[in-house]
Formats: sequence, structure tokens, C-alpha cells
Amino acid sequence: MTDIAILGAGGFGKEVNLIVQQLIKKYNDYNFIGYFDDEDKSNELGKKYLGDIERLNNWNDPISIAIAVGNGQTRQKIVDKIDNIKVRYVTLISPYAILNDIIKVGKGSIICAGANLTTNIEIGDFVIVNLNATIGHDCQLTDYSSVMPGANLAGNVTLGKKAFVGSGANILNGLKMGENSILGSGAVLTKDLDANNVAIGVPAKTVRK
Repeated sequence: MTDIAILGAGGFGKEVNLIVQQLIKKYNDYNFIGYFDDEDKSNELGKKYLGDIERLNNWNDPISIAIAVGNGQTRQKIVDKIDNIKVRYVTLISPYAILNDIIKVGKGSIICAGANLTTNIEIGDFVIVNLNATIGHDCQLTDYSSVMPGANLAGNVTLGKKAFVGSGANILNGLKMGENSILGSGAVLTKDLDANNVAIGVPAKTVRK
């Protein structure tokens, strides 16, 4: 049985813990030991607060880590800070997510309950597919990209590194979001979104470059 901890003790960390507990109940192959967070959470979590990233870097035993941080840029910065060879980044897929056929999921990625992934989908490292998101055929979600609750990606959509799709947003078939791009909540993307751009509205329009 492998010790597992969550890095990030905020609201999403609690949701990720639900996935961990579901997997423990189903497979009994993890031992949840607590949370790491750079903000001291000892008053809130008691002994389940394990310390900050420096403490993780000095952890002596093998440990599996799930990074429960919604922002992809922040996730990457966290990974860059971790240099402990004892750390293994675990991929978490809720038993209540639907993964159909020919789906590749990279290390450190998290797929939440209600997510529905169809076929021929490639998900990179440290990607988040949040609650009830839909990922259509032939989509590619590059490292550190994020799909928030209820978002819908039609077929053959590509998300660049650290792209962020807001809650309830929709991306039409065959479109691409560039690296570090952001699609706002509830927006509908009808054309490609260039790197480092922010788009909002229906149809989505660029508001910042």
C-alpha cells in the first residue's frame, strides 16, 4: 500500500481527496496521510497538515503526490520546486468519470467525477479535467492545461500548454487554444485562440493580449 498525499489544501484539494477516498474504497491500494501546503493549515487540518514544499522535499519515505491546484501555471511552478526523488506523481481518475476508448492520460493528471471522455484522446502531464466536463473525440490536452467544471470540448480540439478553459465554456470542433490562453466561464469559442490571449463572451472575443 502506497502513502499518498495531496499538495494543495484548498477547496479543490478537498475534492481531490474525495477521489482518493473513492479509489481507496474500490481498490484499497493507497494510504492517505494528509496535505502539503505552503500556507500553514495546522489549525484547520491538525495532524493531516504535513507541512510545506520544503518539508516534502525532505520527506524520507516513498510518497505519491497529487497536485490539487486549479491554475496550470501555478502547478508547473510547484513541480519545478519539488526535487525529492522519493516523490511519485500519481494520476487520479474518479471511478465516476467515464473514459471510453483509446485514451492516454499522463502523470500527475486528475480527472474528476462526471467527466466524459469519448475516444482517441491524449491528455498530457498535470492536466485537470474537472467535474462533468466533456472531452470529444481526437482532442489533445497538453501539459498543465485545465478544463473547469461543465466545460465542453467538441471533437479534435487542442489545448496548448497551461491553457485554461473556464466553467461551462464551450469550444467548437477542430479549434486550438494556444499556450497560456484563457477562455472565460460560459464563453463559446468559435475560432482559434492565440497564445497568451484571454477571450470571453458568446461568441468569445479577445479582451487581452
